Amino acid sequence: MNKQTSRGLAVIGALVAGLAGPLFSGSAAQADPAPAWKSERGIVIECAGDAHGVQVWTSVYENQRYGNTVQVVIGDPDDGNGNSRNTDAKFLVDGVVKATVKVDGKRALIEGAAERHGPRTKVYEEYEDAGFLIKTRGFHRQLVTDMGARYGGKSIPLACDTAFYYDLEVKKIPIT
Repeated sequence: MNKQTSRGLAVIGALVAGLAGPLFSGSAAQADPAPAWKSERGIVIECAGDAHGVQVWTSVYENQRYGNTVQVVIGDPDDGNGNSRNTDAKFLVDGVVKATVKVDGKRALIEGAAERHGPRTKVYEEYEDAGFLIKTRGFHRQLVTDMGARYGGKSIPLACDTAFYYDLEVKKIPIT
């Protein structure tokens, strides 16, 4: 994974976590009197595949602080044939990935194996979003994957060029 992709994914992960945090907490977003660094750990696995006339794109995202989300799109993303599911259950357990969501009334199963590989990559980003300065610092580590999807009775191998484990500290500072 190149550094640009890693940095971009750090921003995406922190953005999703930053936006999802108030949604999952059940309360309106409120500025902390003294913003603190908060730990976030999890995985991001994004994959795509095309076989037997079925095109699949998926994102399997875990965040120990804000919950886990699987997204699956079948066919052309512009056609809107997709769905997502949020859960507190982990998708990656003991090296085995398993996530499901219904798309157009059929079960889409994302499954396979993932394990950490190679050295940790240091990450530091700052950006503004929704009235906050978001700071992230920590590490990413590449995940080596062997993944596939099952949908409509067909098996589709998936290529997951973007897959990593993250261990970050995130601070949200209100912009005045």
